[in-house]
Amino acid sequence: LQSLLSQDVADLAEGERRAALMLTPQGKVEVLLGVTRVGDDAVLDTDAGWGEHLLGLLQRYCIRTKVETAVEAHGAEPDADEDAARIAAGVPRLGLDLDDSVIPQEADLDVDAVSFTKGCFVGQELVCRIDSRGHVNRFLRRLEFAGGEAPSPGAVILAGDREVGTITSAAAGHALGFVRREVEPGAEVTVLGLPATVHHRR
Repeated sequence: LQSLLSQDVADLAEGERRAALMLTPQGKVEVLLGVTRVGDDAVLDTDAGWGEHLLGLLQRYCIRTKVETAVEAHGAEPDADEDAARIAAGVPRLGLDLDDSVIPQEADLDVDAVSFTKGCFVGQELVCRIDSRGHVNRFLRRLEFAGGEAPSPGAVILAGDREVGTITSAAAGHALGFVRREVEPGAEVTVLGLPATVHHRR
């Protein structure tokens, strides 16, 4: 795990959990997960329905390494109320707000899911290059709709008459969406004619 994941997990204390990413070799998000040390085991948790995908990715790299793996299902897909609370809190979900087109810095995942001092990991080159001398062109932002509307995922975000982003998930007056970097938090935008205010994701 230390050589695969974006997070430094070598010095995890018993019961400690850290956020981490499994990235593509090109540095895009495959899975957002948590790693907890339980004795000599590492317990990985991720969004419902993504356990098998994560296991397949890990097994791809298990070459000459003796390791036992298993997937256990805990909980179910979030219901409407849980999903609305997630969106209002600015928490991204795999398959909706995160996929293999997303660079960690675009969703602020580098803040607590990436170690820039741990050494090599899958997809490191792009992530570290952006951190040291680059920038991304869009950010995952939280949008707030004053009237409580919920535009559908895929709806276009407009600043004036200019297309600046796309909604990725929405519910009950809040949405998440990728917005161009020049549209700063506090800006007013419209989605399907509905006015909204752009906020930092968290």
